[in-house]
Amino acid sequence: MAVVLVILLHASVPGFEGGYVGVDIFFVISGFVITGLLMRQPSRSIRQNLGHFYARRIRRIVPAATLTLVATVIAAYLLLGVNFESQLLGDVRWAAMFAANFRLINTGSNYFVPGVAPSLVTHYWSLAVEEQFYLFYPLVVFSLTWLTPRRYRVHAMAGFLVAAIAVSAWWSFHLTPINPVTAYYSPFTRFWELALGGLVAVVPAAWARRSERANSVVAVLAVVALGTAVWRLNANSAFPGVLAWWPCSASALLLWTGRASVKGAPASWLSWRPLRYVGDISYSLYLWHYPWLMLPLQRVHPISSPMARVVEVAGATVCAVLSYHFVENPIRHSRRLNRDGWATALVLLIAIALSWDATLLIGRLAHVT
Repeated sequence: MAVVLVILLHASVPGFEGGYVGVDIFFVISGFVITGLLMRQPSRSIRQNLGHFYARRIRRIVPAATLTLVATVIAAYLLLGVNFESQLLGDVRWAAMFAANFRLINTGSNYFVPGVAPSLVTHYWSLAVEEQFYLFYPLVVFSLTWLTPRRYRVHAMAGFLVAAIAVSAWWSFHLTPINPVTAYYSPFTRFWELALGGLVAVVPAAWARRSERANSVVAVLAVVALGTAVWRLNANSAFPGVLAWWPCSASALLLWTGRASVKGAPASWLSWRPLRYVGDISYSLYLWHYPWLMLPLQRVHPISSPMARVVEVAGATVCAVLSYHFVENPIRHSRRLNRDGWATALVLLIAIALSWDATLLIGRLAHVT
């Protein structure tokens, strides 16, 4: 759901002006998944658990992200001609360091400024926010696990997450009308969305199993709420602010009710095999869709017909499938890398170097720095 909504927005499909809430759905899901993963870690030292977690994140995130960055900067140079923007080189370097959101804040960029061509790696801002959250979040989880008796660990985690949600949501509410660009891209205004997903993961699943029929009704209402948010929200909405609670709370309810609901409920619809496959490739699809959709619009003679959009989405899907099966999975499930943390760290350094080298090469070819 998250990636499809974002693609429909960027493809300018009518009726999906609020498709940017797909990112908020993604944040809630990510917080849910990663919190559950962290809470299930075996009893090892904090250092060992942190090393294991960061190594997994590197293998999962970095290779596909690097491939897309390198391909994007090369494609932009070859296809845009005189419309090639040297600013893209700096954007790629920041994206390679998982700091694209700070780059966008510093340059005053905005997804929604009419007539201004967005950076081809603008979508990396959400990836940056996620990784910034997970830079310190595991330390909190493992520290609480180490310091708190087993019987009180869930309570301690829930207390921390509730406090994090309250502080971050308040800051989002405060900053959105004052500085909307910073509010949109800042990790501090978005952390509560990931923490909300984490809170759903912490609440015992047994509680959900007490009311499967009620869960199913709530899940349908949550889907309706998400659809309404996509339909009603647009580029002029004061977002994230208070409005972000609309898609985020609906996403949290879907996650909660999906743990126990009757057959035929939304959990059943979303478990349909083709949709699950879209979920499997969603990370690569998210990475590839944006340059495919934005590059043709930035050419000297823009390509913007509906059929072109269909072809572009198809091309992004092909790239996502190839990336998933031949880059993501082989590296993610590599036994060698799983056993050797130093080799995984080397993968990260090589990936960053490749992205920067690509920008230096294209900068030299384009006679810019």
